[in-house]
Amino acid sequence: MELEPVPDLAALTARGHSNWICVADLHLGIEVQLRRSGFNIPSQSPKMLSALEALSTRGDRLILLGDVKHRIPALSYREDKEIPPFMRRLGELYKEIVVVAGNHDGGIAAVLPEGVKKISGAGIMMEDTGFVHGHVWPSKTAMSGKQLVMGHIHPSVLLVDSIGSKTNEKCWIRSHLVRARVLERYEHCPDEIVVVPAFNPLLTGTPINGRKGAYLGPVFRNRLVDESSMFAYLLDGTNLGTPPKV
Repeated sequence: MELEPVPDLAALTARGHSNWICVADLHLGIEVQLRRSGFNIPSQSPKMLSALEALSTRGDRLILLGDVKHRIPALSYREDKEIPPFMRRLGELYKEIVVVAGNHDGGIAAVLPEGVKKISGAGIMMEDTGFVHGHVWPSKTAMSGKQLVMGHIHPSVLLVDSIGSKTNEKCWIRSHLVRARVLERYEHCPDEIVVVPAFNPLLTGTPINGRKGAYLGPVFRNRLVDESSMFAYLLDGTNLGTPPKV
């Protein structure tokens, strides 16, 4: 499949025999937690739904790479009311919808409309590409393709200006894998890994170039990713190369 980020959006097109839209980490209902912490922020669901409606012109199938909902472990009252109409509307736009369950998605099957396919976070293979959430080890099937796509870590990058001010921006990650380490666990090593930034506008993430930053999930924690070959790209497509630690 040909993978191509959508300019200025945390969304990926995956084109092969079918045309897929791929997004990760919607975290529907996160505003409830923020409100309890003193932040009165309106629901981001309408904004995300509008973006996904527009993306349906680029692909007729949708894969959600986990953490569709936010509360752990069960559904909140807000999620129980918000997710079904959200997903029903997507079902009107896309021929097929696949949810790769994330660590926040406990109980989500109960509110998914009929026809939406939910699979394990260990992932799925579509044509030559594996899609996983990233919080558990990918399945052997997901690792058997040309490339691996994951979410979960909410990648971002710290940018420093000439006077030392720092901003944290969402980014894409593309990197090779450490073949020897991968083959200790799997029979095949994909050519590259692509990490999708969080789709929710409220979420930036952990800077990949922060000195104290920590990657999430077994693929990164067990050093299967070759950081020397890691490239970061801003949402507008700017290639930052391998950003220095700051």
